[in-house]
Amino acid sequence: MADSTSAELPLDLGMCQAFLVTVATQPEHPSLTDRITLVDNRGSVPAASLYPFGTEEGDQEYIQRTVDFNSPLFKPEIGFPFGKSLRDALYFTDNGQIIFPPTDNYVPSNPNPPPQGFSGQEGLPMVAVFWDDADFSQGVGTTWYQVRAIKDVLRGDPCSQFTHLTLSLANQQEYSTLSSTRDPLVRDVEAKIEKYLKILYIAKWTLKVTWEKAPAYPSRLDDTRTNTYQAVLTTDGNRSFALLLYQDGRMRWDYTELAAGNVLMGFASGDGYAQNNELSQKPRAVKYRPDQHSSTGTDVRGLWIYRLDSRSRVNYRLQCLTWLDAQPAPDTWNSELPPCPCSRPQAELDPRYRQSRGPADASMRMLRTTSPSPAGAGVRCLYQDGSLLEGWQERAWSLPIHPGTDEELEAFDWCCQRVGKPLFCARFAEKRPKVNCEGYVPPTPASAFGDPHITTLDGLNYTFNGLGDFVLLVASDAQTSFVLQGRTAQTGTAQATSFVAFAAQYVSTTTATVEWTLGSQGDIQVLLNDETIWFSYSQDLGADVYYSPGVLLINDSSITAIFDGAISISISAVSGILSMVCNLPDWYRNSTKGLLGVWDHDPADDFQMPNGTSIPVNSSEEEIYSYGLTWTVGEHSLFAQPLPSPLTNFTPVFLSQLQQENESLYQLAASQCHGSRECIYDALSTGDMALGLATQSLAADFQQKKVVLNAFPPVIIGDTSLTAFRAERVRRQYRAVGMGAHFIPHLSPDLNISETGTLTWEPHELSPLTVNLEAVGSNNLSALLQLRFTLCSCSRSQECDYSNTVTLRGSSLQLAACRCEGGYSGPFCQDLPDPCAQGCFPGVNCDSHAGCGPCPAGLTGDGRHCSDINECVQGTACPGNSTCTNTVGSYSCSCPDGEEGEDLGCGSACGSRSCPEGYCSNGGHCHLHPITCAPTCTCPPAFTDQHCLVAGGDFWPLPSADLPRRSVRLRVRTLWNATAGEVNGTVSAILGSLEVKAFQSNTNITQMTESDGFTFVVVSEFAYDSRSTVIQFLNKDLLGAITSAFNGRRGRREVGTLLLFQRLHRDNITDLVKLTVAELRPYFPCGLYGYKGYQLHYVTTTGFICISPCKMGYCQHGGHCQHLPEGPTCSCLPFSIFSPAGARCEQLAISLAAFLGILVGALVLLCLLLSTACLASHLCRRHHHWNRGTKETFWRSRTFSSLTMAGERTETPCSHSLERCWEPQLPAIDPSVQIRIQRPHLRPLNQPPQQP
Repeated sequence: MADSTSAELPLDLGMCQAFLVTVATQPEHPSLTDRITLVDNRGSVPAASLYPFGTEEGDQEYIQRTVDFNSPLFKPEIGFPFGKSLRDALYFTDNGQIIFPPTDNYVPSNPNPPPQGFSGQEGLPMVAVFWDDADFSQGVGTTWYQVRAIKDVLRGDPCSQFTHLTLSLANQQEYSTLSSTRDPLVRDVEAKIEKYLKILYIAKWTLKVTWEKAPAYPSRLDDTRTNTYQAVLTTDGNRSFALLLYQDGRMRWDYTELAAGNVLMGFASGDGYAQNNELSQKPRAVKYRPDQHSSTGTDVRGLWIYRLDSRSRVNYRLQCLTWLDAQPAPDTWNSELPPCPCSRPQAELDPRYRQSRGPADASMRMLRTTSPSPAGAGVRCLYQDGSLLEGWQERAWSLPIHPGTDEELEAFDWCCQRVGKPLFCARFAEKRPKVNCEGYVPPTPASAFGDPHITTLDGLNYTFNGLGDFVLLVASDAQTSFVLQGRTAQTGTAQATSFVAFAAQYVSTTTATVEWTLGSQGDIQVLLNDETIWFSYSQDLGADVYYSPGVLLINDSSITAIFDGAISISISAVSGILSMVCNLPDWYRNSTKGLLGVWDHDPADDFQMPNGTSIPVNSSEEEIYSYGLTWTVGEHSLFAQPLPSPLTNFTPVFLSQLQQENESLYQLAASQCHGSRECIYDALSTGDMALGLATQSLAADFQQKKVVLNAFPPVIIGDTSLTAFRAERVRRQYRAVGMGAHFIPHLSPDLNISETGTLTWEPHELSPLTVNLEAVGSNNLSALLQLRFTLCSCSRSQECDYSNTVTLRGSSLQLAACRCEGGYSGPFCQDLPDPCAQGCFPGVNCDSHAGCGPCPAGLTGDGRHCSDINECVQGTACPGNSTCTNTVGSYSCSCPDGEEGEDLGCGSACGSRSCPEGYCSNGGHCHLHPITCAPTCTCPPAFTDQHCLVAGGDFWPLPSADLPRRSVRLRVRTLWNATAGEVNGTVSAILGSLEVKAFQSNTNITQMTESDGFTFVVVSEFAYDSRSTVIQFLNKDLLGAITSAFNGRRGRREVGTLLLFQRLHRDNITDLVKLTVAELRPYFPCGLYGYKGYQLHYVTTTGFICISPCKMGYCQHGGHCQHLPEGPTCSCLPFSIFSPAGARCEQLAISLAAFLGILVGALVLLCLLLSTACLASHLCRRHHHWNRGTKETFWRSRTFSSLTMAGERTETPCSHSLERCWEPQLPAIDPSVQIRIQRPHLRPLNQPPQQP
């Protein structure tokens, strides 16, 4: 897993470039000289040799005679930067891969590379050196490796030594053997990187892997068709590179026999950074011979150089290891270092410790030793509230004035907080031992204040009103000596004195003399070695300070001088009088004298005079005054200015005299001073009650500080480490030793602590846990015991590896690693064996229970490994006299010249005919009809004619380049420290596993540090397309699908992720960009194939469809529509008497031909009628004689006349030329008769006829 935090650095130029370089023909195991020399044996472009390999070069051989195998794990301590992440481990496979697994338990080896190469969305980081299905099972070929790591890590020294690391197959750890010279291989790797990438580089860790005579699957017993190639991975901890080398003339696989032929070279980082070798998409003859090709701008063949990190970073593992390597053993510098004070109040009153800037947490305070030890070291103590939490020894004591970079805190931050691996902090503790308060002895104070009232080191109180310079303290040991002198002056006109100056001299390897003098304005003037000093403000201490070797002066409410971090003198000015507090370490006991007494825990001898005699402690004031005068400074004054001539006849007034002179005033003062003799004396001797009360306050404060310095919290006894397997209950009993000590109860779902010290831990979930055991004594001082929890969440207890842990988000909880068994995988071995994890051959489906399905037709194998079936060898593939030719996945039959193939052999068919060139347009595929041998086109969906020229069919439009992506903002929380790169890789893998494959990338990942762990805000983008399933999924179902994918255990297992997240809720997902169907419409143009006029429609069940107007009645009145490149075109067809016209046949007119036909028909009909009339007229003229009749006989018709009765006919004069002659006989008609004629009408069928 990656480090929890990293800081970005500017990215070097030359990054993300790939270069191709190559090698000359060479021996199987070339020498270093052969490799370095470039030999031009193929024209103008020479080949670069492989680096020497084999046993003689110190390589380790690793081989398993199986179809697939993986190497052991390599675990560089400094990690390996890859993409945006720092990877923990890597291994190589027989199939030409170097893989960086997310956990030690997930080590897949897929022999089948993706046909389209790396996309950048891969979840598994890897370098594809020559990724294709290899097979070492038949005893041919082997692999070699060698790891080289710098020992002097990392001091930037080009001549640093190297460590040759090998692997133990039992525990997969690295062991070092020092070499005496800088390695030539690494030097050459650095030179190549500088030459081709223009990057100055010094390697810290390098891995060389060689695949020698690797056979293709299925393996054969001969080694003529094998490949020999090499990879060198190298890193300086911040940048990383891969050199891929292919031995000239030794890349010999027969690519014509390979079932898939998808060899892949390049890399994928697992977090969005990938690159494919430019040969990967070339024909097989090119990509399977990388040793014979080079990139533009390079001068060699067969070497590709890739930079693998996508951003420069601060590698905290590297920083920590660099620092650790530079540190000497603690026993060379940590002598004479004190323990920490047991409580914060003790530490703040102990002048040997000073405040220092520490954690930002307001409840935490850090104090350090005020001065360095003789070896220049110190101690750092960290307090939570008032209790000691932890302490560390520090080799590099830092100046409090201008501390600059705090090396000790920085190293602690690198090793114990940033890396997130407890092992690094344990190694830090080896170089910086922890300290507690065991053995802590507080300093012993003595004081002098007021009209001098003195408290000795043994706690004896007395008053001495001598006038002049006096020796307060003389102390010494074998290496040091210390002298403290005080100068008094008469207090105004009173018969009393007070201190107006102090001088101290400390002698060790140097001599330091400090003098404090009361100024005329009540201030204090300070001299160091008789020179005035100027204080400057220290942000570290929060006060004005001055430092000189051997002495630190702090100007706060008082001016304190601390000598060698051991003796402190604090001087303050109150009411025009100087007061002094002196603190001595314990090693001066039994070695002091002066007015501060003999320090031996026996006040009885404190009034010892310089001659060694003593007076009783109950001596009178006068006797004590005489004793004090014996400590008058003689010739060895420490003061810069000599004492003015003292009053030889000065005699102070004593308290007994003051009481005798005015008993009532004495009683009044005693009442106000609450019986304090020092207060009463100062008030009565000076007549100033305020001065007496100030003296009382100083005395009370001094006594209170003595109490605090000597008050200790309880001591907690019990184990600091607790280990649990899953939800088992762990119980521990602790004891608190001290007056009235008891434990502070703690109640939580996982952890309970009782007042009697019974701790019960029953973990239920993976969440950060930090609990310190706290015990409180009757003095209200508390002690803390830091508890360290180690939890194993593996599926079974025997899988727990408690020696390999990671810290959960900076808490006190560590997660143990798991060693999975029985094919289980995942961070906690929670994932069932997955037969699909290793991948299947392209085109083969995988069942989660049964594994890979059968190989495609024409191939044989287990579904994971497939090879060609040679049908020609079986003898039944081609009938008759035809010749069989095997091809991958199929075969072909050929006939002799002049013959063509038939079912029973060779004969006549289509012969050698083929499709004419350009017969099919717009991507159509031409083939000969099996029966007619006519050229036939198979056209894309949009085309409807035989030559793929006329469009009109429907098709899905492609989105335009500016189509906005669907985006959401996720707020995810990891269960342990992680980098943004790891989060990106895991989130990408999860979102890429959604049912609808629309995820594109994560565009923005922001880490937000919160009180309960690390939270990341991730902006994820998805791609719309024309299908309604995608549009509806992204607009309606996306948020629910994301929630299910993150929270579903199966989804997490399928993607094989390292990181685990806390449960994701719907309110953790925010829509950013979501387009409706109407908003999407402008982004789907119907310009495919360049045919104009298509119209976009949205169909709920289908999505966006481009439909030709020809399908929507574009041509009217029965016109025939064709969709040509310029748009739909109508062919108007006449019908009936009409002839349509116009671009869309929208205009309707009568056809001229039809009009003429009707006119001619009418004329013909008219002629027929006239002819009939003429014929009738002719018949009339040929009249013959009719029988005459009467009115009563009959009516008969006459041509050209109405009906008449025969009886009415009379003869009239007629022309003799006329055949007939008619004369009406009107008198025969009765005019009174009314005649009505009824018009004809339709009679319903069911109505009977009417009778007249």
